[in-house]
Formats: sequence, structure tokens, C-alpha cells
Amino acid sequence: MYEPKFTFTNKIVNYIAKIASAKEVISHTKIIPSYDTQLKQDALIKSSHYSTSIEGNPLNLDEVKTLINNNQKPTTKAEQEVLNYFNVLNHLNDYSDEIITKDTILSVHKDLTKDLLRDCKYEGKFRDTPVVIGNPHTGEVNYVPPDSYKVPYLIDELLDWLNNSTAELYPVIIAGILHYELVRIHPFIDGNGRTSRLMATLILSIHRFNINNYFTLDEYYNQDRQAYTAALNSADKNNDLTNWLEYFCQGVLYSIDQVKSEVLNLSKITSRYDRTIELTPNEISVLNLLEEKEIIQNKDIQKMLNISPQASYKIIQKLKNKKLIKSTGRGRTTKYTLA
Repeated sequence: MYEPKFTFTNKIVNYIAKIASAKEVISHTKIIPSYDTQLKQDALIKSSHYSTSIEGNPLNLDEVKTLINNNQKPTTKAEQEVLNYFNVLNHLNDYSDEIITKDTILSVHKDLTKDLLRDCKYEGKFRDTPVVIGNPHTGEVNYVPPDSYKVPYLIDELLDWLNNSTAELYPVIIAGILHYELVRIHPFIDGNGRTSRLMATLILSIHRFNINNYFTLDEYYNQDRQAYTAALNSADKNNDLTNWLEYFCQGVLYSIDQVKSEVLNLSKITSRYDRTIELTPNEISVLNLLEEKEIIQNKDIQKMLNISPQASYKIIQKLKNKKLIKSTGRGRTTKYTLA
């Protein structure tokens, strides 16, 4: 029977306390529907980019945004990989709403690897051959996963623990353990990392810890891929997950703090201005810049948002029409202040 080995260190306990506090703030902060929709879409796009980027996908964030927002059909493997991830994540709760089964994991993997594997028979199927984790250029071997014949048995053990022995554990700890174990077992020919991250996200959702679907961990992992890999590898030597769970909880706290900051900012904007006025994220950014600097020009907006003078001017005009900002001067010397 599977039983994870780890210690509740002071770090883990402190992280969990701060995570719970941030989650409480987010849950009780009200924002208007258009902001809610934007936050959810942004989280989906960022996760789709950063999780595939960890595995070497060459598309940058702007390219991923364009691909998804314009509903483009994939023309390359890289685009197919991103769209697969986005589609699975966007419908993740359809795979399971109570417990995770072997079919749950296989279905997620099948949709995640659609049209990506050399042999399509391995889409949504456990591997039947040995695999080695290492550097193909140097030949260095970092990790040898369990033999393929053990995979179904190991998955069964993991799921038995997951569905029957986790009632007293905090959802973040459960998600971290599931993430690590799926990477360790390495049940598939390819797509193990992406599947593991999606399953961790699904567990958080099942335990009502998805924080309105604003939440994503993948950006934190992608910031320092070596640290992410090192944290996963830390448990391989003695099967102790403590270091990994410290890293995992730190990542959750980092991500949830980002969400909290953004939600509080949106709530502040909502409460400050007429609630019948809906503002786009770019308009909110301009208002925040004005609050910080008090006086700005068109070029300040261009630089902050990385947009053209024409696009910046359109934002300015919309804010003026909403009577939120006012202007003085003419032409390139025009300055803007809060109305």
C-alpha cells in the first residue's frame, strides 16, 4: 500500500497558513463579471503557455495568446501541443467531479497528446516499454522510472491512497504528492510532466481549491526550470517528499499571492468608480499608472502596455468618454490626469 513519506516542517506549515489567508481574502473579494471572465481566460492562457514551455515548446506568451484568442487552427506541433493543453485545462472538471480513477488519468493524457506522439496507439495508454530520463545530447542519465509492467499496479496503489486516505490532508499537500508520484512513476511514453501538472490542478479543483479558476502554478515552475527539476529529484534518493512539498507549497503561495494582488486591485478600481462602468485590463492599468504618477502622456501608456500610439490614443479616448480622465495641452505635449 502506498504511503507518502514527508515531514510537516515549519516552512510547510507557514506556507499553508499564508495560503489559507490569501485564499480567504480572494474568496471574499467581489469583482464585476467582466473582470472575472478576464482573470479566468488569462489563467488558462498562461498555464497553457508556461506548462508547455517547461517541456521545450518554442511559442512565446504573445503567440499563445494570439493562437487561443483568435481560435486559430494549429499548423505546427508546437501549436497543437498548446491547444491540446488549453482544451484539457478549459474542460478539466469534465474529467472528474469527485474522485480520480485510472480512466481519468488516461483520458487526460489522451486528449493532451492528441496528434503529437509518433505512434498514436500510446495516446491515453500506459507505456509498455522502459524509459530513461536524462540528457539525450550528453547521454547523462538522471532518473530511471519503474519497469513498465509495474506501472498499472503503482497507479492503482496511488489512487487507492488518493481516494481513501487523504481526508485529513490539506488539498495543497495532496496535489503536491500526486504531482510528484505521477512524475516518479512516469506512466506514459511522453507527456508525463504536463499530465502531472494537470492532475494536480484537478485535485485542487475537486477539493474546491481552484480559487475561481484564477489560479496557475506553471508560471512559477517555468521561472526556474532547474529549481523545479531539482525539487522533484530531491525525493528520488530516499523517497522523502519533504523538500519537494516545501517547494510546491512555496509555489502555490507565490501564485496565490499574485492572484490576491490582482483581485484586490480590480476590487479597488471597481469600488472607486461607478459600478455601472466596466473597464478593460488595459484601462485599469492606465488608471493605476495615473494614480501612481498623477500626470502621464501618451508615450507613457505606449511604453507600459507595449502598444502603438494609435492603440494608446483609443484607450485614452474611452477613458475620457467615461469621464475618468481629463487632458490638458495639445498634440504631443498633451498630458492626462484623473478627472
